Amino acid sequence: MIKNFILLLLFVLPLSAFSAEETKPTLVFLKAGKILINLKDDSQIILSKGIMAFVSVPNPRENILYVHDKNGNAKYQTTGDDTSTAAEDITILPEVNAEKINPPKSVFKTENKFALIDTQFNFHVDNVALSNFNEIYNDQISSVVAARYEARTLYVPEAPIHFGLGLNYQSVYWKNDIEQIRLSILSLGPQFEYRFYKSDDFIATAIMGAEIAPIYEGKSANYLDKYSATLFDLGFETLWNTSMGLVSIGSHFRHHELALTQTNRPNLLLTPKEFSTNSLGIMIGYKIEWSL
Repeated sequence: MIKNFILLLLFVLPLSAFSAEETKPTLVFLKAGKILINLKDDSQIILSKGIMAFVSVPNPRENILYVHDKNGNAKYQTTGDDTSTAAEDITILPEVNAEKINPPKSVFKTENKFALIDTQFNFHVDNVALSNFNEIYNDQISSVVAARYEARTLYVPEAPIHFGLGLNYQSVYWKNDIEQIRLSILSLGPQFEYRFYKSDDFIATAIMGAEIAPIYEGKSANYLDKYSATLFDLGFETLWNTSMGLVSIGSHFRHHELALTQTNRPNLLLTPKEFSTNSLGIMIGYKIEWSL
């Protein structure tokens, strides 16, 4: 008899442990149309909409659930058909990357936004018209080829029009029978860029600018001529995404409005006070993009 009692204990104890685990209240979703039977008076309730409720299983071998009230007491009985746990329901929520680190919000309650900036360095080869300088320098030269160096920084919003500041330096050198003249031009002013075509590897832009020249002067061995000048620039550029970075190729037309303000030449009365000249050239540049 003792042997039979021990075998009975070995059978009942695991079953009791399994039953206790299964009857622990669990949060589940009961769908609309589910029938709940009151355990006291057998009255029925049909759910008009789905609800979340704590349920327990009185007998793991039967398809019966007890629905608990807010105090944790079993109040209703229903079947386990079409019932899902809360753990199953939350799988419909979007996945959140737990590894992603978001920066803390500013103490001033402002958003952290970046201003996109690009800086471009250009080398120009311009054909500068000089015929309007001939009366000043007693010359008959028509034009000369000269190098020009440019640095341009633009703010790049989402709109196709970008704006910023450009700085140019150009040295124009020529020689006549009397003297060697070097015309030095340093100018800066606002620049505007309009991107009218864009693809993954190629961008086409129109460039417009207006500049003043704090330095616009011609020097020779014996004379110094100073000018006040305003320059207007109109260019077409293409930007290429290459293995070396962003490379720009294009062409620019520049118009110079000039006035001779100071000279030590003896023929001052023969010198025109105001005049203009133009230049046309090709360029190659390199662009660097950065954030502010």
